[in-house]
Amino acid sequence: MSENYRGHSIQVTRTRFWDAVIVEAKTGIVLPTKATAQFDEGRSIAIARACELIDIYVDAVPVAGCRAA
Repeated sequence: MSENYRGHSIQVTRTRFWDAVIVEAKTGIVLPTKATAQFDEGRSIAIARACELIDIYVDAVPVAGCRAA
């Protein structure tokens, strides 16, 4: 199953735990980190953790045209 958040696709799979792989939608590039949750925590926790990682990545990217003085 997959979810979309802030221009990224979160692809969730389940094995012994919930595994959320984050892919940038425009480029198809897989982010170097993934979110996980214990099986009993549930899928929604893995997605919430993935969204937190996406927020960190997106908020850390410098805005084009902004330069330090």
